[in-house]
Amino acid sequence: MNDNVAQILNILMEKISEEEISVKKEELIQYLLDKGYPLEDIDAAFQLIFSQHQQNVIDLTPLAGVELSTSRLRLLTVDEKMQLTREALGVLLRIQASGLLDLQKWEYLLLTLFNEQEPPVDSPDLWEGLQKILPEEDLALLARLIPEFKPFMGDAKFFIN
Repeated sequence: MNDNVAQILNILMEKISEEEISVKKEELIQYLLDKGYPLEDIDAAFQLIFSQHQQNVIDLTPLAGVELSTSRLRLLTVDEKMQLTREALGVLLRIQASGLLDLQKWEYLLLTLFNEQEPPVDSPDLWEGLQKILPEEDLALLARLIPEFKPFMGDAKFFIN
């Protein structure tokens, strides 16, 4: 997923949660076009949000070499989204897209975030939760994939297979 798609996802999630009623896709598309986003990136974001929203799950394409026990994760509820900062919501979407979390780890992460952290949940809170469920190699991979996590790896060695 490129940065434009991630930014569009953040905008769409914000617009959808603000409206709390159905939003016309045409209006959202025009809004994003006016912001300067390419139509193909808008289309990719819409496919991620709206087709999966109807299914209540997200089909993930895992990274090369990373196997999932399941490739279907549930979407966040409105209450869960309200507890996240905009940045954290975007980071969570990129974590989902990474393919590193199976359904059990995903649920454990969400339980940890929403039961042990005070809202608003931000990127450092996500990192703290991920440290409880992922091995060091996967954390290093996420730190390479997600710029918000790079500062948390510090001087740790990045594993090369």
